[in-house]
Amino acid sequence: MTLLVFGHKNPDTDSICSSISLTYLKNQLGENAVACALGEPRKEAQFALNYFKVDAPKILDNVKIQVKDLSYDKVEALTPSASVLEAYSLMSDKGVKTLPVVSECGKFEGIITMKEIAESLLHQHFNTIHTSISNICKNLNGSVLINCNEEVTGRVVTLSFNMDTVMDLLCEGDIGIVGNRYDMIEYAIDTKVKLLVVTGGTTISEELLALAKQNGVSIISVEADTYKTSNIINQCNYLADIITKENLVVFNESDYADDVKETMLNTDFRSYPVVDDNNNFLGLVSREHLLNPTKKNVVLVDHNEVAQSADGIEQANLVEIVDHHKIGGISTDVPLSIRVMPVGCTCTIIYKMFKEHNVEVPKHIAGLLLSAILSDTLIFKSPTTTKLDKEAANELSKIAGVDMESYGMEMFKFGTSLDEFSIEEIVNMDFKEFNMSGKRVGIGQVFTLDIDSIFAKQDQFLSYINSTEYDMLILAITDIIQEGSYLIYKAEDKLISEAFNVAGAQGVFAPGVVSRKKQLVPNLTTAVRNM
Repeated sequence: MTLLVFGHKNPDTDSICSSISLTYLKNQLGENAVACALGEPRKEAQFALNYFKVDAPKILDNVKIQVKDLSYDKVEALTPSASVLEAYSLMSDKGVKTLPVVSECGKFEGIITMKEIAESLLHQHFNTIHTSISNICKNLNGSVLINCNEEVTGRVVTLSFNMDTVMDLLCEGDIGIVGNRYDMIEYAIDTKVKLLVVTGGTTISEELLALAKQNGVSIISVEADTYKTSNIINQCNYLADIITKENLVVFNESDYADDVKETMLNTDFRSYPVVDDNNNFLGLVSREHLLNPTKKNVVLVDHNEVAQSADGIEQANLVEIVDHHKIGGISTDVPLSIRVMPVGCTCTIIYKMFKEHNVEVPKHIAGLLLSAILSDTLIFKSPTTTKLDKEAANELSKIAGVDMESYGMEMFKFGTSLDEFSIEEIVNMDFKEFNMSGKRVGIGQVFTLDIDSIFAKQDQFLSYINSTEYDMLILAITDIIQEGSYLIYKAEDKLISEAFNVAGAQGVFAPGVVSRKKQLVPNLTTAVRNM
């Protein structure tokens, strides 16, 4: 089954590059993995993707269970030109009471149930049919002697009376049923009936066949007797006339199981059709299929907390985590593989995994791994930087064929321009939520070389931050050159002062504070606990 590999919401360069790189490794090891992202790549990540000519990951809205994850019934469908008897026979053979009806090219048109079949046989005019010669032959095991028109519509007349009665009764365009009464057969042909069904295997002379062809009369020969034929022929009618098309509840394969369940609680159908985006019929889903769905298999990179992960993560089958953050609140029903290391970047861990599995790192993957390491370690200025990060970056820069310092600064310069973003977009650009002593805390961080552009709009940032529903929210504007962060916040001044040993004031500069993981989060957690 496919593995969905993705990083956290508001994905940064590490999330994007680690999802792509780990997906490549998984596929090289024989697994079927797809790189995903919980949002559009930011400018810095897009710079790396463009530089090394790599497509961005697939955008993933959520990992909720969908109809396509349910083991719904892949049932045989009929076309509108199939017969009522064919539908009944298929229902009996399969032990079902509902069948889908699709066009010749597979487009869903409606359903047929045993109820519609029963009502059609009880309430229809038994002396009229609307079907085809093929349907009549199929259901009566007949053979075509003359076929002047495949479509058959008209009144059915059983020619079992005396000739005078038949002459008063039979009209041009009727469908006649007759045994070995050759006078009746000749009269019916002369009358120009539309179709003559000859029962009991009666043979027809060449002269009569020629006359029939001349008069445009189709002839079918069946083995059944006249009584059985007259009882079955109306069951040869097209399904088209009794298909249910109105007031149907139809699900798309991308619909969510939660919504399907709610709909089923408010409706009373036994089965529900499933279609794709092009209205192609896929199968039938019922309440039982909701009991044991197939969960999506997911691998988390660069995060392990529910609030930072995809919506519906609790409905997914979490099989692996590769991360460099503290362990959060994700729990699982079954064991999983967890690779968490105290390094500066998830991509450092993934590069180590490449080496452990003896998988060669191609140039484009080396470039992405390097980009993430340079980004997360701020070109090794972050306190999160480890010896492993530096060693990995050195080796990867050689494979990627770039100079780390110049490439890293070019990437940061491109990625830190904030001119085109709104206040809300900047705050949420690299935003994570935490629970600190029961308080809902949000921490956003942006890296920029243009600090003045932020402070020109400080009042607007404060207005937005204070309007949020978080108990506390801190935006850290990190200056790579000055190696520190300016803080704009929704919190008490004394908490900021205690957390970072600075004067509590909006826009205060916290020297050396460049890491959310090692400085912002632990410092705030301790300060909140001590308040």
